[in-house]
Amino acid sequence: MSERISLAGKVAIVTGAGRGLGRSYVELLAERGARVVVNDLGTDVSGFGKDSTIAEQVADLIRSRGGEAIANDSDISSPEGSNDLIATTIEHFGRVDLLVNNAGICGSQLFEDATLDDFDHYWRVHLGGPVNTVKAAWPYMVAQRYGKIIFTTSVAGLFGIRGQATYAAAKCAVVGLMRILAIEGAEHGILVNTISPSGYTRMHPAATGAESVFGRIQDTAAWLKHSEAALPVEAVAPAIVWLASDRCSDTNRIYNVEGGAIQRIAIVMGAGFHDSHLTPESIAENYAKVESIERFTEPGPFEVNL
Repeated sequence: MSERISLAGKVAIVTGAGRGLGRSYVELLAERGARVVVNDLGTDVSGFGKDSTIAEQVADLIRSRGGEAIANDSDISSPEGSNDLIATTIEHFGRVDLLVNNAGICGSQLFEDATLDDFDHYWRVHLGGPVNTVKAAWPYMVAQRYGKIIFTTSVAGLFGIRGQATYAAAKCAVVGLMRILAIEGAEHGILVNTISPSGYTRMHPAATGAESVFGRIQDTAAWLKHSEAALPVEAVAPAIVWLASDRCSDTNRIYNVEGGAIQRIAIVMGAGFHDSHLTPESIAENYAKVESIERFTEPGPFEVNL
């Protein structure tokens, strides 16, 4: 049996850590020895309202178990809030080793009903939040030549779920952000990865309206009950601890984590069809080759001299 992974001495920040997946992350991180910062604004599932007691309750719980934890209710969707989060972390713990961008909001809305303001609302949390927190933490990670950053994407963005255009657009954008930060962080000892977690939280009912994840579900209540039993949030947290540990040296990776399973998700390119005199007609005639991903390759970062 392999040696037990310990995070003793590490300082970890988890956004949206007051409930659901984020709470399970900080609890296990603390159990494995990390000093944790529990960040949660305490909003409802749509991102409105504020309750500072949400983060405090989790930090209190961790301390009652003998762990080290502080609470923070900064709004990471603003640069000022993220700067405060990182400054508070440095003030209390002197460094930041792990940043888990977990905070999120959710709802269900068909694209035809969504406005640009609706998209902006999701972008500010799911993309703006990670940009702001990483911007604030980056100089400290560069200075210490060490850091781990974990983003959160979703099957909604990677594969598609009906009624989730606003959410999916933002969730898939963080994958592009990860790609660049993994490249730019490599020379500074900063590793950047993304998880696509599935764990039953208060977000699930919010995401299942009349037009739900499988079109129209006849018995939404039964589906939600099944999801709660099959997708415990605690089953995702081990992946966070592994990514945070020195046993993991991967970067620029996406992992699907749900119900006790973890698997890498990759964007691949098929062998395709090649013709130096490509025409619309030759594409149509050879579409089977174009569409096939047999003998696929996985492109790495592109080298571009700017």
